[in-house]
Amino acid sequence: MPHLFVSAGDTSGDQHAARLVRRLHELVPGLEVSGLGGEELARVGVKLHADLVSHAIIGIRPALSAVPSLLGLLRRVAGAFDRDRPDVVVLVDYPGLNLFVARLAHKRGIPVVYFVAPQLWAWAPWRVRRFARVVDEALVIFPFEEAFFRDAGLEAHWVGHPLVEGLPRDPPRVAGIADLPRPVALLPGSRPREVRAHMPLLVKVARQLLERHPDTTFHSAHVSPVERENMRRAAREGGLELDLREDDVHGVMASCRCAVVASGTATLETAMLGTPLAVFYRITPLEDRMRRWLLVPPFVGQVNLVSGRRVTPEVLLAHEDPRPLVDAVEPLLTDTDVWRAQVAEIEQLRALCTGHRAVERSAERLAARLA
Repeated sequence: MPHLFVSAGDTSGDQHAARLVRRLHELVPGLEVSGLGGEELARVGVKLHADLVSHAIIGIRPALSAVPSLLGLLRRVAGAFDRDRPDVVVLVDYPGLNLFVARLAHKRGIPVVYFVAPQLWAWAPWRVRRFARVVDEALVIFPFEEAFFRDAGLEAHWVGHPLVEGLPRDPPRVAGIADLPRPVALLPGSRPREVRAHMPLLVKVARQLLERHPDTTFHSAHVSPVERENMRRAAREGGLELDLREDDVHGVMASCRCAVVASGTATLETAMLGTPLAVFYRITPLEDRMRRWLLVPPFVGQVNLVSGRRVTPEVLLAHEDPRPLVDAVEPLLTDTDVWRAQVAEIEQLRALCTGHRAVERSAERLAARLA
């Protein structure tokens, strides 16, 4: 009976992997799937050895503190490979852990396929040959990545972007938002830790924008009822009127003039829906000092990483002063040259990212390996 092991470590990867597994169940009768992931993979019948999504690690300090538990998890993965050897290991983004999983599989001669390959071209191009030594095939989301990985000796195939494929083509505008003079989406991130860290900052940003432009309105949504209540409480405590539209995140993104978005997949989603944005993230003073000495990508937002240039403003805050983010957002509130330039850049990005049948094409390649 064919056996697939899949590993996804964050919300978007969990969603992409679940769609892939769902299609593979249709293409490969009797397929067994185990691995690492979250609720979405569990819903499609994957036997999870650990829930990575609920405990996703972002930042230097959380990563250092998590080392012992991650080492224990890798020992469990190695044991699972030895007890019930999978036919193929599929890794979805999340390179911090997944590259260790790739090494475990490669050492045992298990084929490794990377779906949504890490963007080494943006932040660590010198690592691509080491990556190619432990991965057998990369299924890449941008056309130019195909040549990048093939030049390193790795079989690579452009399949398109699963995020674009999964977005609604023309999400309905949320009633009452688009007609307002300056509607702004406040998107603190999907994880509880991000909501806790970012909502007080966003409230301060909103209040300062209101001092400059009193007709500005603020809107948001979240898939989690618990986090919606946390967002509502933070807004209330900060004296901000926040229009929360339940879980209609895409509708809010598409309906606002601009958005303030925590760095992550939501930044690319916002751009793909045609809305200009400013990217931000709270970092600790330690992380701020260390990033000056570490080799890091020139950008943190996916829109800029994909474009290869600064399309959206990016603000990393290691302090409580919201003014840098306020100054980044303010030009997007009206029909300025800055706002029009970003709209034009976003349209080019949407054309670049538009792929066809990313999940289907990936599933077909994997089904051939599992046959």
